[in-house]
Amino acid sequence: MHGRIRQRIEDFYVEEIPGDIKVDPNGKYAIFWLEKMNWDTMRAIMRIAKAFGVSKKRFGIAGTKDKRAITRQLVSVWDVPKEKIESVKLKDMKLEYFCNSNERITLGMLHGNKFVITIRDVPESEDEIARELEVVKKDLERGIPNIFGPQRFGEVRPITAEVGKAMLNGDFEGAVKTYLTKVFSLEPEDAKRARNFLAEHWGDFAGALELFPKRLHWERAMLEYLKIHPHDFAGALRRIPKRLRKMFINAVQSEVWNNALLEAFENYGVIESNLPLPGYDTMLDEKDPLQKVLTEKLEEAGIKLSDFKVHSMPELACTGSQRATILKVNDFKVEEIKDDELNTGKRKVKVSFSLPPGSYASVVLDYFVKPSAPRENE
Repeated sequence: MHGRIRQRIEDFYVEEIPGDIKVDPNGKYAIFWLEKMNWDTMRAIMRIAKAFGVSKKRFGIAGTKDKRAITRQLVSVWDVPKEKIESVKLKDMKLEYFCNSNERITLGMLHGNKFVITIRDVPESEDEIARELEVVKKDLERGIPNIFGPQRFGEVRPITAEVGKAMLNGDFEGAVKTYLTKVFSLEPEDAKRARNFLAEHWGDFAGALELFPKRLHWERAMLEYLKIHPHDFAGALRRIPKRLRKMFINAVQSEVWNNALLEAFENYGVIESNLPLPGYDTMLDEKDPLQKVLTEKLEEAGIKLSDFKVHSMPELACTGSQRATILKVNDFKVEEIKDDELNTGKRKVKVSFSLPPGSYASVVLDYFVKPSAPRENE
């Protein structure tokens, strides 16, 4: 069906399904629910750390969450009392104490995520929508390709895989230049001007720093470093937190994996299996049709499995893992179909569903929602 996703930020809600947390009233880690709206997860943690008066290194999360959404996730923080958590008031955030534990929350420590999403500007009638969604529900329960969604690669600036490939090849200047200067149409004009200036005057890092908006925190941190160390591009990259730098390498893994899966399904049909997410310890069996295609995609990208050791920046080394080729959507439910108060003559559809860790709601939505045609004044 046709429709519009995230016409309002409130239209997209995601809540973690917590993993097993060992409660200990005397534990040194306080665990709290963080509910946020229109906040990037890492920036939210930095803001909370400032409010607590502690280092951001004390915090642990099970995964990053969408910015343009209302999201709810568990966060651990070392040696911060319950009273301080409950006293902090921040714009577009809520903090709710959960428990104490002797274990830090780490990436992947969750059973999945539950989504409640409102699709607006739907032209079909209520009866047509209901019929379409019955078919969709059956498809989603059988399963769809479990590809990585656009968040993995950057939605406004899809550069993460490009930066990661440069890093894997040891081209840190190329990685920095891509990160700082590549322009995309959805960016604000002031950011475009700053990036274009630096592309035309590469090396004038002090001049660029005058132009880069203060909200572009990581770009400015890199430029501050390059102003003093103009040839140390690896050092400039290290101004970005390790977790974010590793996302560049993860994006390369994900891009190769997506390309292999979709081509294999096109060539061989749908195969419900596991496909290795490539890393430096991955062993590929070319007799397996899926793994044969994965080998070909690595070669096309000019990447060897050993490159994932990231020799010049070994703290980012990525081992291999396994990922299911099929995403089966749990508990898909149509919550309501109503007239859309924001779009005259159209319907809004609210759906809910749950996904396992590492799978993307955007992939589910792309399966059955086609973007509404833009209006003349848009």
